[in-house]
Amino acid sequence: MPCSLIHRRRCPSRPAPPLQSRVTQPNCPAPPEAAGLLDRLAQVPDPRDPRGVRYQLSTLLAIGVCAMSAAGNNSLTAIAEWVRRCGQETLARLGAPFDPFARCYRCPDERTLRDAYGNVDPAELTRAGYARLAGLVRPAPTPLTPDGVPEREQRRTCRANPLVRRRTTAIVVDGKCLRGAKRTDGSQVFVLSAVRHHDSVTVAAREIGAKTNEIPEFAPLLGQIHDSDLVDSVVTADALHAQRDHAAYLLSCRSHYLFTIKSNQPTLARRLHCLPWKEVPVLHRSTERGHGREEIREVQVASVDGLLFPQAKQVLRIRRRRRLDAKKWSAETVYAVTDLAAYQGSADELAAWTRAHWIIENSVHWIRDCTFGEDASQVRTRNSPAVMAALRDIVRATLRLTGWTNTSSGRRAQTNPAAILTLHGVP
Repeated sequence: MPCSLIHRRRCPSRPAPPLQSRVTQPNCPAPPEAAGLLDRLAQVPDPRDPRGVRYQLSTLLAIGVCAMSAAGNNSLTAIAEWVRRCGQETLARLGAPFDPFARCYRCPDERTLRDAYGNVDPAELTRAGYARLAGLVRPAPTPLTPDGVPEREQRRTCRANPLVRRRTTAIVVDGKCLRGAKRTDGSQVFVLSAVRHHDSVTVAAREIGAKTNEIPEFAPLLGQIHDSDLVDSVVTADALHAQRDHAAYLLSCRSHYLFTIKSNQPTLARRLHCLPWKEVPVLHRSTERGHGREEIREVQVASVDGLLFPQAKQVLRIRRRRRLDAKKWSAETVYAVTDLAAYQGSADELAAWTRAHWIIENSVHWIRDCTFGEDASQVRTRNSPAVMAALRDIVRATLRLTGWTNTSSGRRAQTNPAAILTLHGVP
């Protein structure tokens, strides 16, 4: 059967009505001053051959973001099914092309989405997503979700002690393995990300090549961040990135570093261990109970001068003691080094930054794995794994910035395609 006949049977006999009467969702309105998703995604370079292109790249990317905002749409197949079920008004708002012969708006299939996602630069997509998220208003956590239903995570957020007021923006750098995605040579796909501490928004992301690792990608990743976000900020990283070249690069960018030191720097770790810590008082102590365990953290801070690291000013010894039952305790000692002087970063601030370094694991990686099923995804065509990860980050951060502390609850609430478009600022 000809394709045009199929379209005539499934589509209305006249074009979609004007878009003056659009369904809006009063629960999660998009801020009027924030630029819409389509406007930001239009800034992503389109690497496709312009000959034969039917769908704008911004439309295909926006379809992925909007489809993944609803629960269950974690794969390219589910995204294609979601857009196929959308009405004509939704397709028109997304910028789908109008077919004058079938007299309806065309709907992309799974192959079209897969081919487009495989060619997109994930770094450019992350930059466009961050430009969209930066304009969103960040409301204070409330005991209720935007639809008025109380959630356990919301109540826990309100009961928690307020974090130490930080005088400097902090950014965490860490990598993640997309376990379900493998290249043709059998290597796994890794994505290196930079995430802000205070709101868990991904500032930059970069896919790691098959024949390299995270270390040489550190400077190119931070090079994607605008100077207004990087200057005077504190960059935290784990022991893998505790490299002198990384510290020197951050100092050249007029930012600060806070690196964890382990056995990968044996000489520095030995010198830190031999410092007279018995004479250094404990300047910060905290106790937390949750998830069936109790944890006590003690932070000691000592001023140094250089210490085999570029312009190192302070070193930290963090002692963690955990108890999983009434009798057994486990202890761990971790060292860290920073170029912040005592007047630039107090013990409470350094302890808060070190603790918040794990925000990328708790609020980014864990949510992408458990809520979006990232590790179970076997998308592997060219850049598709990293592009899908960037789309998940946009959805996760959008729900968080619009008041959904529980991402799973926010996705379950997105059942109306028109309301999803309103959530992302699609006019």
